[in-house]
Amino acid sequence: MSEICPTAALELNQELSLLSDSDQAHGTIHALIEKSNFFSDLDQDEIAMLAVWIKAFKAPTGTMILKEGDPNASLCIIVEGDVNIFKETSHNEHIRIAEISSGASIGEMGVIDGQPLSASAVSSSDSVVLIMTPKDFNNLMTKNSNLGVKILLTLAKLISLRLRSTTRRLADSLAVKGKT
Repeated sequence: MSEICPTAALELNQELSLLSDSDQAHGTIHALIEKSNFFSDLDQDEIAMLAVWIKAFKAPTGTMILKEGDPNASLCIIVEGDVNIFKETSHNEHIRIAEISSGASIGEMGVIDGQPLSASAVSSSDSVVLIMTPKDFNNLMTKNSNLGVKILLTLAKLISLRLRSTTRRLADSLAVKGKT
């Protein structure tokens, strides 16, 4: 069931906080990438290369991780915790369209197409997230194109699966609407 809330309810006080400098150490980021399962097709050397381009953040419950319309879209991988995804309606309300958990990604479309974020993401429990900015993604593509292409292919497959799911849900919704 979708949850609707006014836009003001998404103006939260919690902020993402960078894990401490010692936690940003290469080994810690490496371990978090492995824990995420999102990059499960990468070998140890590729994970080590990727760790250079990713930062880890804490997102206490109620933290706005990504905000719809923000032009600074970043790829965000949920390592621990749960996150609600909200989409703004034409009536200035936000409807919860999904809840995602560890291993899921958000923000990948903006990293690929450079467009503003299409939805907001708010942590629904204390969470740890890995974030790669578009600049870091582009640097990775330049410095290690094989790894960049491998990640891009993973993102393309994910977006394809989501589009298929959305199309199926839209068809189901239209079928129900047609029967009423």
